[in-house]
Amino acid sequence: MVLGSYSDKDFDALYPLKMRKLSGTHWTPVGIARKAISFFENSGCKSVLDLGSGLGKFCLIAADSSGIKISGIEQRENLVQLARKIAVNHQLSNLEFIHGDLISLDFRDFDGFYFFNSFEENINSKDPLDRQSNINSIQYEQHILALRAKFDACPIKTKIVTYCGEASEIPESYRLVQQSHKGKLRFWEKQI
Repeated sequence: MVLGSYSDKDFDALYPLKMRKLSGTHWTPVGIARKAISFFENSGCKSVLDLGSGLGKFCLIAADSSGIKISGIEQRENLVQLARKIAVNHQLSNLEFIHGDLISLDFRDFDGFYFFNSFEENINSKDPLDRQSNINSIQYEQHILALRAKFDACPIKTKIVTYCGEASEIPESYRLVQQSHKGKLRFWEKQI
């Protein structure tokens, strides 16, 4: 069965109970993942990076329902290991999970980016992922500025999909080309 056809409840059942409880706050809903990957496919993207991939829900759905090369980067090694295990169990060969800091990653290998407000945990204490989660608004602002600079350095026609958040990480060189879900899901393209 294609992972993108799962309900959120069925998909989240792939995770340990503690992680299932965090789904509403931290993991991309199945329907949102399907819309995002459809945008990337229709835009001709070949390689998409999920920034702050967590348990990899977006990546797993995207890789299972498209031929695009999907990558996820996550700073928590335990989440990366669990996502990799699920990817192996579903034999997803067009998918990789990277353990690391997204700010230090080279973006040149990607023509599309998915961003579900990965830095929110620095300013919102609701449903912390672990004991590493702590409020740090200065770190939040630093990450947003660094990500904006990285997006600004990407070539023209780069695509970004954002879900939730204020989209303050999107530089003025991008144009909003589409939105849905009352403006929570936004589709961007670099223009200049």
